[in-house]
Amino acid sequence: MEKPEKLGKYQITRELGRGAMGVVYEAFDPLIERTVAIKTILKSSVDKSESEEAFSRFRREARAAGRLSHPKIVAIYEYGEDDDMAFIVMELIRGKELKDYFDREDSFSLHDGVRIVMQILDALDYSHTHGVVHRDIKPANILITRDGKIKIADFGIAKIDSSLLTQAGAVMGTPTYMPPEQFMGAEVDQRADIYSTGVILYQFLTGLRPFTGGVISVMHQVINQEPAPPSHINPNVPVELDEVVKKAMAKKPEDRYQTVAEFMTALKLASHTLPASQATGNDKPKAALNQAYGPEGTVRLPDRTITTEVRRKHDIESWQRITNSRDPADFQRYLEEYPDGEFTELARRRHASLTEAAAQALRQQEERIRAEKEARTRRKTEQQAAAERAQAAARTQAETEARRQQEAAEKERWARKIAEIKDDAEKAKAIEAARREQEASEHALRAQDLSASLSKRNHQFVEVLSRREAAVDAERRMLKEQKKKLEEEVQRKQQAKQKLLSRKEAVETQMNTAAEEKHQQEAELAKRNKELEEARLRIEASERRRKEAEERAALAHKRTRRMILTTAVVLAALALGGLILFFS
Repeated sequence: MEKPEKLGKYQITRELGRGAMGVVYEAFDPLIERTVAIKTILKSSVDKSESEEAFSRFRREARAAGRLSHPKIVAIYEYGEDDDMAFIVMELIRGKELKDYFDREDSFSLHDGVRIVMQILDALDYSHTHGVVHRDIKPANILITRDGKIKIADFGIAKIDSSLLTQAGAVMGTPTYMPPEQFMGAEVDQRADIYSTGVILYQFLTGLRPFTGGVISVMHQVINQEPAPPSHINPNVPVELDEVVKKAMAKKPEDRYQTVAEFMTALKLASHTLPASQATGNDKPKAALNQAYGPEGTVRLPDRTITTEVRRKHDIESWQRITNSRDPADFQRYLEEYPDGEFTELARRRHASLTEAAAQALRQQEERIRAEKEARTRRKTEQQAAAERAQAAARTQAETEARRQQEAAEKERWARKIAEIKDDAEKAKAIEAARREQEASEHALRAQDLSASLSKRNHQFVEVLSRREAAVDAERRMLKEQKKKLEEEVQRKQQAKQKLLSRKEAVETQMNTAAEEKHQQEAELAKRNKELEEARLRIEASERRRKEAEERAALAHKRTRRMILTTAVVLAALALGGLILFFS
């Protein structure tokens, strides 16, 4: 992500810091001539499955801190969001994080540590009074200005009392500074901030964190173990401060200070027990003191084989290399290399989501293959059915076409016959017309002859004319009868055709009836065959039982004969024995 020259009305001056999801810039507001810090988050750098939660936290930070106006809380001036980026414009703090001092092994006197904690409590008292619980108090969110003042930043997971932003069961925060109830996902309130501030006070007094190790180890210690009292680690710590730390870090929320005001009062009273030398730095520690402590009761952090800053830098670089990866193995390797890194939880969620996405993709592919196979089988079945239907339709169409052609041929034959009859009638009419013309001409000739010889042959002509007229009338009657016969013949042929069609339909009906009767006869025959088969099986079973009975009877007869023979032999032996005894 390259540095933009402007962001809204703000002119970007330089980059202050960079993380896996965004960058913090120093910028200048030309309207009111004020230098500000702009915290950005690029939407494309966040996985879609986590973007809603990330941007919800970003908005909550702006809304939560925007409600607060306190000299020890970083002021929020503006929040903006577009398609590509969201940003918060906030007060620019010239200083360092408390975490940087701890990581560089800087030393604080006990009085300085108590003073810084009192400032943190003052800011928290104000935010709690206005209904805002920070829930992520840790050294990285405590800024120390050049004049020794503190500023609390990053209300990214803050809870506003008027809204239900986090339900029970959601674990958010930094493990070392989280109270037990936050680890267990229970609802938290202002007493969670009191616990976290108690942990920071413990670090100021001892130079060590109360619980160390991986996330699981820290969680187990926070829930089940009590930390060593600060005075057992640093003998310069009064026992009164032991009691303050113990109460602030109590396992149960109801055993802690119920308000920040109570915590401040107790800490202020206990700080009066600090020796004056702790303020001036004149006292030397006893010889038995732990080597982790320097003169004047200051705390010197232990050496490390690799500094936290270097490991954090490597952590961020590793995360930036894999942040856009879609391979679960990349996030698994990150978790193995940085089990308690800054992005461990995010990497774990990304690994789980990518693994689930891969499994889901595999399931979808298997379902798609199965669906395609079923679709191919279904298409094949449908094609076979369509082919069978097409064949049946083709057969039906062929039969219909053949029947239509036969009917057309029959109609054409009858049409030819009718045409022949009409031609015969036309020819007869033509012959008759020619004859009438001939007769008319002859009649004209005869009329001329008659008119010439009328006086002589009048009577003979009249007789001839009468005979001719009678002949003509006879011929006309004959022609009329022939025409009538022809019409009757045509009518008879039409009736014969109709009868032929009727007989054809009757024959088809008889054929259908015969087919049905044949089907019924076959069914009855099959039924009779089945009954005969059953009767044959019954006869065979009866014959088999009869044979078995005869065999049993024969066997019984043999046994009876054998018994009779045995009895006869025994009786004979007894009789012979009796005779022998009698004669002896």
